Amino acid sequence: MTERPIAGIDVAKNFSEMVVISPSCQIIARLQIKHQSSSDLKKAADILKKVEKDFAAAPVVVMESTGHYHKILFHYFTKIGLEVVILNPLQSDSIKNISIRKVKNDKIDAFRIAMLYKLNQSNIATLPLETIECLKRLCRQYYHFNDELIAYKNRLMSVVNQIMLNFREVFPDICSKTALAVLEKYPTPEDILNADRNELISVIQQNSHKSYLWACEKCELLYKKAQEFREISISDSANITMLKIYIDIIRTLEKNIQRIIEAIEGIIKENSQTGESILSTIELLQTIPGVGFISAVTILAEVGDFKKFSKPNKLVAYFGVDPSVVQSGQFVGTKNKMSKRGSEILRRVLFCVAFANIRTKRNNQPCNPVLYEYYQRKCQQKPKRVALGAVMRKIVCIIFAVMRDNKPFEFRTPEEHIQKYFSKAAVVNCK
Repeated sequence: MTERPIAGIDVAKNFSEMVVISPSCQIIARLQIKHQSSSDLKKAADILKKVEKDFAAAPVVVMESTGHYHKILFHYFTKIGLEVVILNPLQSDSIKNISIRKVKNDKIDAFRIAMLYKLNQSNIATLPLETIECLKRLCRQYYHFNDELIAYKNRLMSVVNQIMLNFREVFPDICSKTALAVLEKYPTPEDILNADRNELISVIQQNSHKSYLWACEKCELLYKKAQEFREISISDSANITMLKIYIDIIRTLEKNIQRIIEAIEGIIKENSQTGESILSTIELLQTIPGVGFISAVTILAEVGDFKKFSKPNKLVAYFGVDPSVVQSGQFVGTKNKMSKRGSEILRRVLFCVAFANIRTKRNNQPCNPVLYEYYQRKCQQKPKRVALGAVMRKIVCIIFAVMRDNKPFEFRTPEEHIQKYFSKAAVVNCK
């Protein structure tokens, strides 16, 4: 148990409640801090400085991670030289029943947060470096925009199906640059049939960057399909309006996604010029099969410092792919699911990487022979999703090994790995 004063802060959107307790757990100060007012933050700093003077020990400021609202307080108190501890909300929530009475308010929550740290039941978490934090926000926005993009592409497809269902027989990818240009200028079968052929061919050729002959063939096919669907097309003003709106939104989202990628690349380039190792870490992660640039950046941004994980199982738990444990008395649960306590974005990336490793190429050769064979063996005993979860766990262990050894990934069969392990152990014993 700590012998220093503790300032527990319950963070809300517009204000926070701070409760300062002494080493003997007596409440010695309370303050409501309004986030819009710098004077309130100065009052809190003055109180903490007085507490430091009275007890001859600097107080520890403790708060839980609450969206982005705690970041203002974190940066302010860190800037004035105080030690700030960020708690996991799952842990701060676990102490809510410390009292028998069912009472909950911000002042009591602030006291409970301080007591949780006092009892030394908390895992300390600190905010990552500014560069990592920037990458984390950009990566999360990247996936958010991608989800929005998929949603609007599906909406566009539903409208196109009503206006001209057989449009996909001409342009299989409705959201390609060429298809969007044609739909924007000629939204209905009637518009296509009344269009100037040379102008339509020009639109197709300019946006596809293909030959004039190819554009002519597409134009003829498009004209034929428009004739077939003209009589049953639902070409009302609502569908035409929504079609053009969805096209605008899709283009805007694609443009903004590209801006995010450029911003990520700019941050990494700027960081590499300062002599830090973010770029080398990303390059190491990209040596793992299935891990591309954005996936590598996301893993780095979400995990932060890999050195804080001493064992692979700890990193597995951080990803949230560790199995939950259900045991009571003589009962031991066997149908346990993933804990899913870690970052949702990390699991999303991990799922894509795992899926890429168990796929086969066009020549039917597996992308990752070792994990492909492992997955096939698991499928003989478990459902496919469970087997894929096992592959995800394997990949986390690979990530841990690559970052621990600071060496690129290399393919090894289990037999080769065991042989190398024992040969290395024999060399160590000889010394």
